[in-house]
Amino acid sequence: MKTSIMITTRNRREELRRTLGKLFELEPAADEILICADGCTDGTSKMVRQDFPGCILLENDSPRGSVFSRDRLLRTASGDIVLSLDDDSYPLDRDFFPRLQLVSGEHADAAVITFPEIRDGGTTTDLARLPSAPARLVSAYPNCAAAMRREIYLRLGGYPIFFEHAYEEPDYALQCYAAGYSVCFDPRLSIRHHVSPQNRGRLPRHPLNARNELWSVLMRCPFPYVIPVALYRIWRQFRYACSKGPKWAILEPAWWWSAFRGIPTCLRHRSPIEWRVYYAWMKLARQPLSSESQLFDKTGAAA
Repeated sequence: MKTSIMITTRNRREELRRTLGKLFELEPAADEILICADGCTDGTSKMVRQDFPGCILLENDSPRGSVFSRDRLLRTASGDIVLSLDDDSYPLDRDFFPRLQLVSGEHADAAVITFPEIRDGGTTTDLARLPSAPARLVSAYPNCAAAMRREIYLRLGGYPIFFEHAYEEPDYALQCYAAGYSVCFDPRLSIRHHVSPQNRGRLPRHPLNARNELWSVLMRCPFPYVIPVALYRIWRQFRYACSKGPKWAILEPAWWWSAFRGIPTCLRHRSPIEWRVYYAWMKLARQPLSSESQLFDKTGAAA
């Protein structure tokens, strides 16, 4: 099994330097490490060329977004399994890749396997994804801590590159379930994530996530369910913005307008998924399950 690592980065040179140093300590190392510098202006590309000449460096002359960059990396990689990382995340286990080969063999039907994401202070983003948690199916995964089967990605069509940033992972997970594959969480391997604050403000990212969530509904949800699901997503995002304060709520119409302008693009890419699968995928976020057969057993009544 050939392994690749992919990292997209924008103006976080020192974070990337630390991550690459950690990746070259793995035993054995990945067969290849690919980096996409997304319109970087801080000397990132020069640092990679000088200090890590063994890496494959792709460059976007102007910022194209993390979704475009990751799609480009996946199409350039040659590995059977591609480990997706952020420029500030890396495996904690020195023997990560031999263990990954065993884990991926046990999840033969998984298009994506995700792992505990260990942040500062040993915390995680989700208590259900602790290293002590059981393996289970998930409705989404973080691109800072995921192993992807590249052949499946290429066959399914991959990320919607017009998303720019955010929500490509849930949308791709939905595509995987629709094609008969699964997305799994496995606790036996862990990823350290330092979470650099640069380029990660919650307020700037919320409109992108909300807009892309709605776009995903318009592309994937079958008629007539697409109408109530879309309205629910808009309401849920507005409710979340209101919980963050007046500044967030006032800015909500900005992403509504952006989403409206993108509707023709969504309709061109529309590929509705069977409601039974779509409903099961939505339920996964609240009902952890261990197998795909169990997933559809529990949602059969909704079909």
